[in-house]
Amino acid sequence: MDNKNNNRSSGCKRKNHVLDEVDTNRQPVNDIHNVIKSKKLKRSKENISSKENFPNDLTPSSSRFSSTYENITPLPNLNFADSVEVWNIMLKCDNSYKRDSNLFNRHVSLQPTMRATLLDWLNEVCQAYSLTRQTYYLALDFFDRFLSIQKDCPKKNLQLIGITCLFIAAKIEEIFPPKRNRFSFVCDGACSDKEIFDMELVIMNTLEWNLRPITPIAWLSAFFKVYTFSEKENTNNKSRQQVNESFLIPDYESELFVHVAHLIDLCTLDAGSLTFQYSVIAASAFYHFTDEDVVLHCTGKTLNELQSCVEWMVPFAIAIKNVGLSFLKDLNNEKSMIQTHTISLELLHNAQTIQADIEAEKLTIFESSEASSLCPMTPSKMASMPPTPPRSTGTS
Repeated sequence: MDNKNNNRSSGCKRKNHVLDEVDTNRQPVNDIHNVIKSKKLKRSKENISSKENFPNDLTPSSSRFSSTYENITPLPNLNFADSVEVWNIMLKCDNSYKRDSNLFNRHVSLQPTMRATLLDWLNEVCQAYSLTRQTYYLALDFFDRFLSIQKDCPKKNLQLIGITCLFIAAKIEEIFPPKRNRFSFVCDGACSDKEIFDMELVIMNTLEWNLRPITPIAWLSAFFKVYTFSEKENTNNKSRQQVNESFLIPDYESELFVHVAHLIDLCTLDAGSLTFQYSVIAASAFYHFTDEDVVLHCTGKTLNELQSCVEWMVPFAIAIKNVGLSFLKDLNNEKSMIQTHTISLELLHNAQTIQADIEAEKLTIFESSEASSLCPMTPSKMASMPPTPPRSTGTS
């Protein structure tokens, strides 16, 4: 058994390499003007993931729901609990587990690229030991909240903190969690069993033993349950029938779930994700693969709540679109809830490059508009102005 585990984890075995920089090879970005225009979220019901700009493999066919919602919870009428109370508890939990979006200001020796590299490696470890998506996202939450509380963590301890967070998460979530020595093994001597044991207590005390957040993947699973139930039962009306405990059993399209989870995996590597609540991250990723009505019905969110996150996610969705989803051919229903290493630092860098290009494009358009408004009737200025960028056409 040990030999088998050794072989499986050899690919993710890494000494203290979390300080590596993200690969800086730039990838070409196609049709940036059109993408910016098509992906800008409007208050009118314009679909951000329209089929004109995203192929069918990124936009599943789904039924439309009414945009008038009288219920204060998207959950169906449960016969084993008060759905409104359950929903309010979920929202309260989402508000109480906070991360600091400026946590790197607390640690002078740490950089966002180090966090991304560590999380990418933890993805590999999860795949090597067949750990669930929930285990990975628990570890991510523990790691971010720990750094949000502590100050000046030395970079040499970053891998120890990360692997210990994964060890704690596995003990909470997995039926048969790997032994502690399996986690020290993948560190290739950088972290000992005793160091993991000692760090475990430090982390849990720092977090005050608050170890049950509703992670982005847990929110996504909840949204998918509502989505699937609504499509099957067509219950978006005033008189909803009661639902039993079978609602809690995942029974949704695994391929679509993996699509959205893949986008969340990539987005959460970026430190910008620390700005948003987990429910907003999950709902925004869901938006990119469905449409406005579906998201409003299944998530209980408003466009005002999602707008900034949906727009922030656009470069990551474009990066995924550019490389495709060929990895799905190796996945089946049983593996949809296992954390697989389908993202990479290169893909993250591509997304961040697109993000920088979009920001530069916005700045260029703003400066051009500002200059023309100062002297709009000056012939020399008008003659020298470049053609109107595609993004500035149409209504805003």
